[in-house]
Amino acid sequence: MRAPLKADPFSRNHLIRDAIGAALYDAMKADPAIHLFGEGAEIKMHFDAPQIEKELPDRAHTLPISEDGNVNFAVGASLLGVKPVVDIITADFLYRAMDSICNTAAKLNFVQVEGEPPRTIVIRAEFLMGGPTTGQRPEALFCHIPGLNVVVPSTPRDAYGLMRTALATPGVTIFFEDRMIPDSEFAGEDLEYSGPVPLGVGRLRQLGGKGTVTVLSYGLARPLMEKALRDWRMDVDLSIKLSADLIDLRSLYPIDWGMIKFYLARNGNLLIIEPDVRYGGIGAEIAATICEELPHVKIKRLGVLRATIPANPALHGTMLPTEQEIIDAINSF
Repeated sequence: MRAPLKADPFSRNHLIRDAIGAALYDAMKADPAIHLFGEGAEIKMHFDAPQIEKELPDRAHTLPISEDGNVNFAVGASLLGVKPVVDIITADFLYRAMDSICNTAAKLNFVQVEGEPPRTIVIRAEFLMGGPTTGQRPEALFCHIPGLNVVVPSTPRDAYGLMRTALATPGVTIFFEDRMIPDSEFAGEDLEYSGPVPLGVGRLRQLGGKGTVTVLSYGLARPLMEKALRDWRMDVDLSIKLSADLIDLRSLYPIDWGMIKFYLARNGNLLIIEPDVRYGGIGAEIAATICEELPHVKIKRLGVLRATIPANPALHGTMLPTEQEIIDAINSF
């Protein structure tokens, strides 16, 4: 069954974007230290958060086209008491700012003068599907760097809550926005924003009785996984009472090891589905840790090939695990 994701780089979701805009607005109203920086920041507020453009125009600052310089500018501003939110636009552009993020910002609170308050910086970037240079997912790279938190919300409520938490948490948070999750995935969900979501806490998305498999995912792979599990339940003999515990990680660092291990104690089967390259990825780290600490657990992983992303967005969509591959993996336990 090959049903590739419809990947149109110009058809991004709006609900996650709106949730982030609402979180920024609410946080900025409560904390005058928060400022927005980025290429076209003033223009972006016009589309993403018009209430900020209308009420707080002096705290959205358009900077030159220099991702590395902009992050370093934010580091300097943080030393003066500002809480910068730096918009890098697409995740691919983060490569341009690796030195300023990993070698400067991440170390800021570890080399400060004794007695100085800790600094807070949030760096935003979108995941898109626009080909080999505008469709990459570097989240695993940043999880490797001490001093960085890394989050990938997959719902509007989580996007709002994690942004509010990031803005109130000392240190540097890399905030990824998975803009290729279609708004239709949120039909029937409670979209009302309900406050902060803690870092390092996963979310149980589906639970049907005592799950026979614990399934982990995040970001774009989460809706693929949920659809596969819904169809799988319709296909199985209900008298067997098969089910799966589905965990949306939300936070990649810190990660919710407690939740993962709790549900693995119920079934001993772990399926990891990630929207990124499998080699050296988030799933590899989880699998290695579980192998060391819970060697009885049976583990399977699905992810993306270590290959250059095709220029055609539709072909990019075929790199993701399919519904049939997910179902086959579950049934193989």
